Amino acid sequence: MNDGEDRALAIAVETGPIEKAAVELAVVTFFENDRPLRGEAGRVDWRLCGMLSDLLVRGALRGSGGEAALIPTFSHLRAPQVLVLGLGSANGFGALEVKAMARAAVRRCAGLQVRSVALTLPGHWTGLLPVGPCAAAVLRGTVAGLEETGLGLRMRLLVPEGSAARALGGLETAVRQLPESEISVKVAGVEPLSVLSVPGIREDLEVASPASPR
Repeated sequence: MNDGEDRALAIAVETGPIEKAAVELAVVTFFENDRPLRGEAGRVDWRLCGMLSDLLVRGALRGSGGEAALIPTFSHLRAPQVLVLGLGSANGFGALEVKAMARAAVRRCAGLQVRSVALTLPGHWTGLLPVGPCAAAVLRGTVAGLEETGLGLRMRLLVPEGSAARALGGLETAVRQLPESEISVKVAGVEPLSVLSVPGIREDLEVASPASPR
């Protein structure tokens, strides 16, 4: 992003494996009772040859709310690092928890000076929160984090197969409901590329699109 985009969020919904996301940082989440790990955290654990499971066994990771671990991927993912965030208990999990997680993720991105991130839809494997409201909560939390940090960010929101339209709908609703902000928000889908708001997002996303798989 250039200086003119410092307070902009370009968020794209896509499906596909997290290991192919060409970003600076991948973010996965898990609940404290997820044993074995589920969702994309389980997939990342598999790609990293059980590294996350080993941290769980040693007590270095627990999944507590607010817990975070930054782990190098050793080229097993296209992102050079993965940020693992604990979601706490699945009991009572909802939009407020998702918003808090996204806000915390953005603050950590600012600390790492990261400008492009792939974030997996938190808790989708439980069915506790529908895809649309979950995506909307991610956007609200991301905008809140950007307002606090002044960061500009390109985010690829990875969602399960067959749920992209619902996620896009949730994002569009959230954009319309956002209070006035200095953050410019651009929302689109990558597969297919379906622009929901703000002309010019197509060019922004082409810059951030993954290269051909290795």
